[in-house]
Amino acid sequence: MLRHGGALLITDAASVTALDAATGAVRWRHPARDVTAVRPLGGQVHLLQSGMLFAPELLALDARTGNRRWSALPDRPADARTSTAPDGQSAFFTVDGRTTALVSYASDASLWTKRSLGDRPWRAYGFDSRTGEALWFHEGTRAAVTGIDAAGGRLAVGLRLPTRSGAPAEEPLFVLRISGAAPRPEPEIPGGAAYPHAHPGASGTRYYARGGRIVAVDLAARRTVWRRALEGSLTVTPSATGGVVHAATTPGGVTALDARSGRVRWSRTDVGRLASGDGSVDDGPPLVADGTLYATGPEPGREAKSWRDAFWGVHALDALRERRLWSVPVEADGPFRAAAGGGLLHVCADGAVQTFTGPDSA
Repeated sequence: MLRHGGALLITDAASVTALDAATGAVRWRHPARDVTAVRPLGGQVHLLQSGMLFAPELLALDARTGNRRWSALPDRPADARTSTAPDGQSAFFTVDGRTTALVSYASDASLWTKRSLGDRPWRAYGFDSRTGEALWFHEGTRAAVTGIDAAGGRLAVGLRLPTRSGAPAEEPLFVLRISGAAPRPEPEIPGGAAYPHAHPGASGTRYYARGGRIVAVDLAARRTVWRRALEGSLTVTPSATGGVVHAATTPGGVTALDARSGRVRWSRTDVGRLASGDGSVDDGPPLVADGTLYATGPEPGREAKSWRDAFWGVHALDALRERRLWSVPVEADGPFRAAAGGGLLHVCADGAVQTFTGPDSA
């Protein structure tokens, strides 16, 4: 579940549906199975579909009507002197301006997949985001892909290289310059796979949760600005809101850190992370939109005595100053997911979508 302008995008097992975010009316519904990622940008909504028998497929839909604009399957150029092994079924994709990049690979998640997929290399494909026209192709070596990013005319690919049993995994960041007529590899960044956004084409600061710490990284310089240790398993918003970056801990708690220094601005243990709509309850950063942080928690004035109490409803907090703005109960049999934008909060619980607005927005 994602917000894109005035639309709420919902993906299920059979389709992608766009609802009017304010009224809930169906704008369009596009049949699509095995969708693994959705990336709306401008006037298009990009989808990635995968299957057990076929290579990943990209689709671009008109964001207003849901009509298909183009689709693309990975297709190596006929004159490319590369491995004849077919593409792996796993993939990442990203949209950067006028280029959509798809990276396919063979997963190493289990011994079965290693044996069945063999030594398939990872491959990168570039498409014109407006037309779907194939622009470029690059083939790597046998490796699992852990993440990708495209910015500043570069495509960065985080790799996990196969090693002998017991040996520590090598995880370099492969950088491909894609701004010219043909893609050109640049020097790899050793150990850089953990930070796929930190490459020569990137800029700004991004925040990561790594090993019980929040890490602020200057992307252009690929330099750590600060580290802050926090208790528990962490997730963090990748960018700052008003000079504050928000982190959530498991089993519960939300902390606001100063984006420049890492100093704790405020911390609460009476509320927990509300999962964003494109992740599950166990991952994804805290949900922040329009200066409001949304969290789950017990009814105001009461302590959580069971897991049901902990998911009584939603609390809207001032993202900068911690102040509770409003709270609302949510009928659900368990954890729920959410998306927000334009002063509206959309909650998906038990297969139904509920939309809330704060008292000042009514």
